[in-house]
Amino acid sequence: MANQKTEIAEKLETPKSLKILCILSFVGFALAMAQDTSFYLTYGSIQDVMESPDQTTWELLETKFDLLQDQGINTLEADGKIINEALSMRISLMYIYRSILDVLALLGVSMMFIRLKLGFVIYAIFQGAYAAIPFVMFGGSGAIIVGNASIAITLVYVALFLTQKRHLIR
Repeated sequence: MANQKTEIAEKLETPKSLKILCILSFVGFALAMAQDTSFYLTYGSIQDVMESPDQTTWELLETKFDLLQDQGINTLEADGKIINEALSMRISLMYIYRSILDVLALLGVSMMFIRLKLGFVIYAIFQGAYAAIPFVMFGGSGAIIVGNASIAITLVYVALFLTQKRHLIR
């Protein structure tokens, strides 16, 4: 009888590999949400960034705007600085969308932690949307804005969770 209870408990316990992946995802989501929110605020207040005494942030953004201009995204010249406020607001909006998608994907990870199959579906849909939204909003230039590494990491995590799908029971 005790042996049977042990077998049932082992079947219900979340496998170590799935636990580790979920914990890494929680940490990654916290960092991604912080970064996306920071970019949302930065791009949303581009005028303040331009006028700030510390020009480090502006120089980084200016480089990104230069890359976008090279890709055919029109920017305007303002006081010797390349800026397009409408573009900046669209980028800001994209980052808040990504933050919202992070929260929804985190719901999927939470569900997978307790081994619900629906959690993987929710996670995969919202992570796919998270990776696609820069391209939907900006075409091929979306990769310049968010970076290929960010997109690759997102897709790698979806693939890693796919390998753990067999452990999801309900």
